[in-house]
Amino acid sequence: MTETRMKRRGASLALVGAACAAVLMIPLRAHASAASYTAMSGNPCAGAPSGAPGPAFMHMILHPGAHFQQPPPSARQKASAQRAADRQRARDWADLCRYRAADQALHHRARVVFMGDSITDFWQDADPAFFTHGIVDRGISGQTSAQMLVRFWPDVIALHPKVVQILAGTNDIAGNTGPTTEHQYEDDIRAMVTLAEANHIHVILGSMPPAVRFWWAPKYHPAAEIRRLNGWLRAYAKRHHLRFVDYYAHLVSPSGRFRQRLSNDGVHPNRNGFRVMSALARRAIEAPWPHSPVQSAQR
Repeated sequence: MTETRMKRRGASLALVGAACAAVLMIPLRAHASAASYTAMSGNPCAGAPSGAPGPAFMHMILHPGAHFQQPPPSARQKASAQRAADRQRARDWADLCRYRAADQALHHRARVVFMGDSITDFWQDADPAFFTHGIVDRGISGQTSAQMLVRFWPDVIALHPKVVQILAGTNDIAGNTGPTTEHQYEDDIRAMVTLAEANHIHVILGSMPPAVRFWWAPKYHPAAEIRRLNGWLRAYAKRHHLRFVDYYAHLVSPSGRFRQRLSNDGVHPNRNGFRVMSALARRAIEAPWPHSPVQSAQR
């Protein structure tokens, strides 16, 4: 290419560039004086559903001896429930809105926070007297450890508790937010523990309760994986000087199932089961704590 042609090509490219810049600047100039409009909001939870289960379902789960009917009972209700779940995930995947107002109302006065899924969520209905004197429940039904990790700052650290209990894993095994791995679950637990200790919060790790079948994911057979991950939790707690509460050992039957008198659906404790858990949790909380959490240089 001759020098003259190169100069002509350069001039042409410069003209094209200037024209493109002028076109691109049109919307910028048009909106320069207007307020910015994005998904960032001062009140993202306005109109958000509560997400809490209804009273009929809670009766089936919590009342000892109640007949548990696998919900939803019809294909139409199942489809409706799935659409509601899809809308919730699109709007607020980690359900940060569930406790937003309650967190603000606490004014950083929590002493102990229970972080978890439905097993923790239902606990406050089963044994409300336990969640007094600064013990607060931040469980959300259906959540996996990844969702809890997203919530960990506003629902735990921002409340400045002295202690947090983390009880997670059932829904990871059930695949509630999609396929995952044991290693990813372990990473989520490590991340929550690291955040807690960095903020001088003592950690209690709770074991998953027993289950041989999930009624919402019946194709899975979770018993062996629950035992395996509970073993990992126990070993991790021991290595890092955390408290471990073995709920599993006190809820499981000799056959490996949830003890019948302690659960109506084979996955969640009923009020009898939660009374067992409350006694174990209370002992773990009230035992003497060191002045500050032991922090490990190597995770």
